[in-house]
Amino acid sequence: MGESTKAVCSLFIIVGVIATALAWTIVDSPDATAWAFRLGGPVVAVLALILLLKLQFRADLEHDYLQQLTGSYFNRDGFCFTFVVTARDGVAYMNAYFQSQYDKPLHGQIALRPARGFFLSRANLDTITFDINCPPAGFGYVSIPIPIPRKLEGARQSFEVGASVEYPEGKGTRLRFRDGLFLRANSNFQNSFATTLTVAGAATGSLILTSPATVTVLLPRDVTEDVPLYLKPEEKLLWKLGDPQLEHIV
Repeated sequence: MGESTKAVCSLFIIVGVIATALAWTIVDSPDATAWAFRLGGPVVAVLALILLLKLQFRADLEHDYLQQLTGSYFNRDGFCFTFVVTARDGVAYMNAYFQSQYDKPLHGQIALRPARGFFLSRANLDTITFDINCPPAGFGYVSIPIPIPRKLEGARQSFEVGASVEYPEGKGTRLRFRDGLFLRANSNFQNSFATTLTVAGAATGSLILTSPATVTVLLPRDVTEDVPLYLKPEEKLLWKLGDPQLEHIV
């Protein structure tokens, strides 16, 4: 029970509150139906609220390293990740820290591309793609060296974020329950949910604007515009299911 269950609970809370308010304010001579709404509405809302709070504050079965690292992260169907930019030996690195919520292995892909600016143009940066094989509940990072144009050094840069995930053996059991920011765009930046909303809006004569999720990072200074060919992406697993809890994560 995750995002969809919480959404249903929220819907029941709203419906229960509205139904109760209408039943008490509009109906002057209540009949059995009106009394059902007067009494049943609060019960439905309270039960939905209890379930929502129970889901929201479930205790993790394994430590949430991403939350400890940055406090917030993206979530693509249980594949969670966040970004940290570092510089080393005059080279900038985009680091994607990842952790799975489930006790089965996954294969995930993450894509970052410069977000459109005020005039719909994008910064002169290539799309960055991470390919990740994560063991059960695993926590680690992939570090990719990236060139930084001189005019972007020290600037805050926004990137659109997309991700895809596969569970070859199924998801298994969920071990961590903090949701993070749900991500709908896949690693090709296609969003079927947004497409559905747009089509529905067009059918009803409405304009519905949807934007991809973004992350904003501070780019380092004094780094190269040309990454040496010998520098390759590095993937490192820091923790997996069954290991003792990490004392230090970076």
